[in-house]
Amino acid sequence: MKVFDGHSDIWYDAFLKNHHKENILLSYHIPRLKAGNICGVNAAVWTNPKSENPMEKFMQMIAIRSKYMRETENNELIFAENGLQINKAIKSEKIFVISSIEGLIGIGNNIDFIATLYDLGFRVISLTWNEANTLAAGCGCNDDSKGLSDLGRQAVKIIENIKIVLDVSHLSEKSFWDVVKIAQKPFIATHSNAYSLCPVPRNLKDDQINAIAESGGLIGISALPQIVDRENPSLEKVIKHIIYVTNLIGVDHICLGFDFFDYLTTDNIIQNQKQTTGLEDVTKVPTLIECLKKSGFDEKDIEKIALLNFLNFLQKMI
Repeated sequence: MKVFDGHSDIWYDAFLKNHHKENILLSYHIPRLKAGNICGVNAAVWTNPKSENPMEKFMQMIAIRSKYMRETENNELIFAENGLQINKAIKSEKIFVISSIEGLIGIGNNIDFIATLYDLGFRVISLTWNEANTLAAGCGCNDDSKGLSDLGRQAVKIIENIKIVLDVSHLSEKSFWDVVKIAQKPFIATHSNAYSLCPVPRNLKDDQINAIAESGGLIGISALPQIVDRENPSLEKVIKHIIYVTNLIGVDHICLGFDFFDYLTTDNIIQNQKQTTGLEDVTKVPTLIECLKKSGFDEKDIEKIALLNFLNFLQKMI
């Protein structure tokens, strides 16, 4: 069964390994995506907020993405910006890549640059990562009074008006509810799990999950170990998150956003972190599909979770 991964850090990996002679997408990522039956990914440009100059780093990341797109386009990948290009990729059995921005710290106060990001092909944007920036507070912000700023509210309007999908993963709880108050279109949490099963700030409480579903959006269940289980993250516990959210809002609002990091071996944030046993990397995704079958999900519902929900959402939104 084909699967769409709603959150991937392959652009960050390309940035880290840009000095390598080989194209890391062609030599490493594409073969592994194929092994995992992945037909498409939402690939994020992420800027470390602790960078000495986040704006400069952000522009470097975008430039490296453009370089890899030129080298890789139509070889094995199709960089999709609309439904027609997604359909073309699926029919030609190539992997399609949706590009996203994970946190807008790199634009500072310049929210007009969001339109430029659209022109560059980005179709999913989150306002912040874990930090508080000029637009919103992330889930790592220790000030519970901080939510969306006035500039952040303007950014949400721009994002919606130019048909970019708003991603609410990583928002603080107040920022999340500030989005709910003003959002006019469905929004998505591309890589978040259930707080009730793993109570960490990165996960979604039941009322947040319900709010996303009520907007017409999706929740992408993640394999990131620290949001699967604080003690013993495992494939079985990922399945529990899927079952829990399905029971809460129904299968039509669930997708997958794995957030695998096994390949980010040179990143100091990632090193020495435990992995989710049984779902350590993208090549293990077929095992997840088999476990869903054994857990009582029928073929139709598994196909919705694995691909169709996100595919239909993208077709409608971009």
